[in-house]
This record gives sequence, structure tokens and C-alpha cells, in this order.
Amino acid sequence: MSKTKDIYIQQMGASCCAGLNRDEIFDSLLKSKSGIKKHEGFLIDGTLSAIGKIDSFKSFETLMFEQVDEVLNNSSLANFSDTFLVVGTSVGGMSWSEDQFIQSGGSCVGIDLNRQSIYSISHTLNQKYNFKDSITFSTACTSSSNAIVFAKELLEAGACEHVLVVGADSISLTTVNGFNALGVLSSEPSTPFDSDRTGMNVAEGVGVLLLGNTPSDIRLLGVGCSSDAHNITHPHPEGNGAKLAIQNALDDAGIEANVIDYINAHGTGTIANDSAEGRAIVSLFPHAPLVGSTKSITGHTLGACGAIELVISAMALKKGLVPQNFQLKNPEILELNLAQKNHSVEMEFALSNAFAFGGNNVSIVLQKVYDEN
Repeated sequence: MSKTKDIYIQQMGASCCAGLNRDEIFDSLLKSKSGIKKHEGFLIDGTLSAIGKIDSFKSFETLMFEQVDEVLNNSSLANFSDTFLVVGTSVGGMSWSEDQFIQSGGSCVGIDLNRQSIYSISHTLNQKYNFKDSITFSTACTSSSNAIVFAKELLEAGACEHVLVVGADSISLTTVNGFNALGVLSSEPSTPFDSDRTGMNVAEGVGVLLLGNTPSDIRLLGVGCSSDAHNITHPHPEGNGAKLAIQNALDDAGIEANVIDYINAHGTGTIANDSAEGRAIVSLFPHAPLVGSTKSITGHTLGACGAIELVISAMALKKGLVPQNFQLKNPEILELNLAQKNHSVEMEFALSNAFAFGGNNVSIVLQKVYDEN
């Protein structure tokens, strides 16, 4: 598809265990204040699980509405009636379904299918905001990243003037126990790219981005996808799929690898992901840009991570600050320029990665637009 229009982030917001809004989250990253805590009642074996559950008396749905409201109120839009909604989620209404099933004593009678399906989030948002149209992407941990890719295509084609991307996943028993069965859960906050890593932390969160053609200080410059299908749960050990997605993003952006200043890595804290992604980055970026994973602070928000981490990447560009990698002590891949302290640096280009089961990979390039005056 040929590009006809430039795409910009008009407004953005996020909420997760590290903070109830984007500023709180970024402040937690700079202060190394992890939102990962041990909770009871999630693992079927009765042990404590270190997860990223949002600490709030408000429901997950309410927190999601708050972020969407903030984006709308800070935009030039009166409402979303002419805005296309693109949702990215890996579990949809799974947590709501679990609650209803447990509360009913194991009965499925009376369960609202609109609330338990994969499109439950778009259904819920449409009930309140009445979007022009909507679609849901569910591709595991690349769900909201693929939503962003689709949003960019819609805007470049001139199919609409504004697209709201919402990445959202809430904690569910099924997800926590599923990852536990894979043997990849950590009992402490994860330490991506550390040789002494102990695993990942399942988390919940919401990322919201309003995209459009009106110029702003952050441009959505390029996107790249790949599907290497190496294994149902493991990426290619040499990071071939990751490399292809990153190169496709650079090509779409029309830039060379050596201009990237900062990479927000997928960085889950698992051996398979960290090794594959690290190899891909070292191979493609010999100039060694700053690399960081924020999942030790936010947890792995699954289908929401692409949107949340793109918000974080945009804020890093805006503020000229790269957060340190929390508790990184023994870097496994020495060629990676892993931020071991907060860096204050003028940046123009950032890359954000999201990789998923089955070899589904997405990379996104952002550009900070400087005032020529």
C-alpha cells in the first residue's frame, strides 16, 4: 500500500500496575519502582504468584474508560462518532467470564456472550462511545501492535481521519496458570537480558493511542511485521523473525538502522525471548543504540503491551529520557547497550518491539518531530 499521508500520535494514555496514568508509569520507570507484587488466589497449586495486578479499588473497565475519556478530552474531537476503533487484546472477556462462572457455582446460564468473547472490549467501548466502526485483533502478545499496524494502514489509505487504538488485557486465572504450566513465571520482578533471570510476570493494563494526520511532536513513521512460525511457543533461536520484522519497520520508515537512538525491547525475561531478540538487535544495530525492557516495572501486559510500550517509547522521545533496566546486574549479551542507569539524551528515532507465540512479530518506529523554528 502506498503512503499518502503522514501519521501522528494525537493523544495517548496508559494504565497498569506501575501507575494509573502515563505520567505515573514513566515516573515509576525512572525511579525503578516496580508494580510487580505477590498475590494469593491466582495459581491453582495455592502458591503466591508475582504478577502485575493494578492496585486500585476501581474496576478494570472503569480504568479503561478513564484513559479513553482522558484521550478524548485532551483531543480536538467532540466525540468518537467519526472515529474508527481498533482493539488489541489476547484474552478479551476471559476474566469477566471466569468471575461469572465462579460466582454462579459453575453455571453458564445467563452469561452474556458479548461480555465473554474476544470482542468484548470493543463491544463495551462501543456501548459508551458509539464509534464509527470497530475491529478486534487477537494475536497474543502482538495484539495491540497489530492493531496499530492496521490503524496506520487505514489512515494512510484515507479511509478515515482518526483511529483510536486500545490495547487492553486484564488478569485472568486462565492466563496466569497457563504461563505457569509453561514454567516461565518468576516469583520476583523479572530481569530481562540478565544471565540470572528467573522468568516473566503476567500483568494487566490499558494503552490508548489516538492516531491521525494532524501534525504533532510524535510521528508514527514505520511498521514491520513477520511470521516465522518456528515453534508454537519459542521464537527462532537466531531471532530470524524478529530481524525481519525490525528490518521491515525500518524499510517502511525509509530510514537506516544506524539512526535509531533507543529500542524498547519486548524483553519478557524468558531465556528464549531474550536470547532471540538480543541476537536480532546486535545483528541489525552495530552502532549499539540504548536498549531497555520496561516489563520488570510494568509486568508483561500481554495483548496490551504493544500499545502501552509505544506510549512509553513516545514519552521517552518527548522527554529525552531512557529509563534504566530495573535490577539488571549481569547482562547476558555484552554487545547489547543495555541502559543500566537513566539516560538523558536527545533522540529522534525510537523502535518498539512486540513478539508473540507462533512467531508473530511486530516492530514500530517512532520519530520525534522537532520544531524547525
